[in-house]
Amino acid sequence: MGSAADFGTATSNLSLSGGTEDGFAAIDFVLNTYNIPAGESTTIILVTDEDRDNTDTSLTFGSISQDLNDAGVNLVSVVNATLEDSSNTTAIATDGNTAYLQDGTGFTTAPFGSVTSAAGNTEADYIDLAFATPNGCTADLNQLRAGDDTATAFSAVLRQCLTIAATGGGGTQTVPLNQYRDTTRTVMDNHRAQVRRMAYGLGVDFDTASAQVSMSTRDQSTAFDMGGLRGYFAATGYRGDFEAFATNVGLEYDGGGFILGADQTRDYAGGHLRYGLSLGFDKVDATLDASQGSLETESTTLQAYAAYSQDEGLYALGHVQAAWHDFTNTRIAGATYVGTTDGRSFGTEIEAGYGMKPIPLGGDGPGAAMLQLTPFAAIGYEHHSVDGYTESNNGVTVADFDEDALYARVGLRSEIDFTHAGNRFYGALEISATDRLDGYTQAVPLNGGVDSTLISSADDNRVDVRLKAGAEINGNSSVFVNIDGGYSDHAEQYAATAGFEMKF
Repeated sequence: MGSAADFGTATSNLSLSGGTEDGFAAIDFVLNTYNIPAGESTTIILVTDEDRDNTDTSLTFGSISQDLNDAGVNLVSVVNATLEDSSNTTAIATDGNTAYLQDGTGFTTAPFGSVTSAAGNTEADYIDLAFATPNGCTADLNQLRAGDDTATAFSAVLRQCLTIAATGGGGTQTVPLNQYRDTTRTVMDNHRAQVRRMAYGLGVDFDTASAQVSMSTRDQSTAFDMGGLRGYFAATGYRGDFEAFATNVGLEYDGGGFILGADQTRDYAGGHLRYGLSLGFDKVDATLDASQGSLETESTTLQAYAAYSQDEGLYALGHVQAAWHDFTNTRIAGATYVGTTDGRSFGTEIEAGYGMKPIPLGGDGPGAAMLQLTPFAAIGYEHHSVDGYTESNNGVTVADFDEDALYARVGLRSEIDFTHAGNRFYGALEISATDRLDGYTQAVPLNGGVDSTLISSADDNRVDVRLKAGAEINGNSSVFVNIDGGYSDHAEQYAATAGFEMKF
């Protein structure tokens, strides 16, 4: 069919000035002029910025479509049209099911939405014709004309379209992968929530005597707040379920773990500064809905945190997390396929709030109960990555993949503490709403890029309800219990934690 040099010579005769352009006639010419070996993959790339000029009424959509399929030829049409995914984001190309979106000089994928505009009858003439071939694809010529990174991304997408057409790949398979993200987020969220409670509440060191002063003279603080060096231990059990939505499969999980931590609290710049480290170990077992498989996750999490508060009520709290995961994934699709791999997570969050003036409940004498309300807001970032792996039993090869998430949270915390018989008791209720500020669907390459599978972001919005209760053992130690519930459109999550803290 000619060499690269022959192709270059032929393209020198092309014109940008317009004129009579009949794509059907061009396709018919190729099919009837060149030898197309049976059983071999052949793809025609049709490039035009106009709809069809009918120069041969015997050539129709039906006849050309039949001729292409009879010859086993795929069509990639590069045309003057605007393509969008299901979220109305402009796409470079689509196969009618998957939209290819620019991501720097590469691309991500999302469910295809629609053709929002096209020159004349381009959609009926050339876009639908490409979709009518087994592995056809259509691309927006204007994305190539844009140049720079967009043109580079266009080249990557076109290469993907041609690869799928050449190998006969169907483009996408259903290979669940969201379970990795869902379980690692559960581990990270729980560790952050428990350590955040320990970091919050910077104030004076309450001993038995100072706890007996009237409420009006107490420094704002959570109960059992400890100055100096403190150590703590907490054990957590959790369970939850995620419903299937978008391209994500549903799953149920349960698991548990423990956290060891230590921090230092001291006076600083007219306020109180606390900084510390925590280390956590967790194991989560997830079962996918409809008997699609399971995932075992073992995680180690390290977190560094610091908080600063002022006596008048303002506080700021920040942390950095890193986690390492070992996965054993079992996929059931007729046969059973097992894949083992590793993953990593990173997260950081900054929170600020204001502890309002305590409100007396009943009286203002020694040991009287007080209520404090604290509004707060936070912004955070998470990154989760999974190493590529090959399943047993001649299963698929999954490429490395990762996901980023940016979120914001606002909430209100109410706290009550009082002293009875020389011991201090504490309770708190916190309600917050979290909104994910980004969200997308991406394609993860399978089998070296021949195929791919889709994974969508987690729920955009979530409401968390957190309860805490504790009792002082003596002036240097206390025990506590935390109950957590998280609710979103497609998930319910619960956790219970018991812990112990001690001042050294």
